[in-house]
Amino acid sequence: MKNIVKYLAFGGLVLGLSTACKKEPDQPPVNQLSDSSVITIDSLRKWQESVGGSILIEDTLSVFGIVGMDETSGNIYKNIYLQGDSAAINVRFTSSTDLVQGDSIRISLQGITLSEYSGVIQLDGVDEETNVVVQAANKDITPLLLTIPEIDLSIHESKLIKLENVQFKTSELNNTYADAVNQSSENRTFEDFDGNELYIRTSGFADFAGDSLPKGSGSMVCIVSEYNGDLQLILRSAEEAQMDNPRGPGEILVKDFGDDDITSGGWSIQQVTGTHTWETGSLGGWEDAPYAVISNYDGGNTACESWLISPSIDLSTSTAANLSFDNAYNYTGDALEVLISSDYPGTGNPNDYTWFALTANWSTGGWEFVNSGNIDLGTYLVPNVHIAFKYTGSDSDGSTWEIDNIIING
Repeated sequence: MKNIVKYLAFGGLVLGLSTACKKEPDQPPVNQLSDSSVITIDSLRKWQESVGGSILIEDTLSVFGIVGMDETSGNIYKNIYLQGDSAAINVRFTSSTDLVQGDSIRISLQGITLSEYSGVIQLDGVDEETNVVVQAANKDITPLLLTIPEIDLSIHESKLIKLENVQFKTSELNNTYADAVNQSSENRTFEDFDGNELYIRTSGFADFAGDSLPKGSGSMVCIVSEYNGDLQLILRSAEEAQMDNPRGPGEILVKDFGDDDITSGGWSIQQVTGTHTWETGSLGGWEDAPYAVISNYDGGNTACESWLISPSIDLSTSTAANLSFDNAYNYTGDALEVLISSDYPGTGNPNDYTWFALTANWSTGGWEFVNSGNIDLGTYLVPNVHIAFKYTGSDSDGSTWEIDNIIING
């Protein structure tokens, strides 16, 4: 591979050019500047924050730093994240670059714009050929170890950080990082063991966009960013989401019916008798979102027995678990039951298997939603658990029941 060697000085520009895949560092490094001044990344950030808007840099200034994230994975395009001793900044180029993580570089800032985009402070309009000198390689940055509550955009924006004891939320586990088919970016929510939540954003062009999210817990190395005040993280690669450990405390199952689909997420309806069954509804404006509802009335009552049953849940790796849900009802009829089984195979008549009744706080009627409270599942910490809501109505009466926000924490 031929090398590109750049020698950049503000009094003139001498280029030795040939076809290259990756620039080699200057030999020796060009780090003494006789006719320019050096400014730190931290000073650039404070400059933009104090002035606001866009600043065209007219002075012969240079900034030094190490590339904390490059374009290699496709998760970012025509930009890098540059980190110095105490701060970091996003750098946007006029074209795609061949800079890589760990490159120690110098950027000539004369003619470059210092600005803010969607809340992120950036250097914009950088030309790799005329503004950048690579001085050394393999100067990898040690990520700053933080917890989710410790992340502060005013301090950590554009920096490389590491989070430990985190996991993607249960509701995300059937997803990929992004929509690789339509090349659409997506946000994926994760949590720590204390229930603090955050999300990573992945481009649909990333080479790992179509990879399934890891199902365990562990650590993530990522860049801190934001979008119009919302904190978001960016992965450099899927390999830096090391989540091979058993899942820790957190949401094991969530069913909130927000997708208006009664059986999404592996839920099923087992109709034992009658034709009236579970469906989604939104009458009454409960949280302005769909919920599950069932009634055996349609001009008259008709006998029915209908079960809404969860997918199989593995509680064997949990040290504790509890169930909660919201519920409401109206009209006269049998009470709704919430049941648990460890031998139900997932299909077939649930009455052929063993179910145990769970004790919950129930609505007193009049469509008033109440929360069930935390129902202890500590005696059911086994691999195959199903939760069921059993509705019964007769030919002479029947209540209408509504349930929402079914959550198992463990």
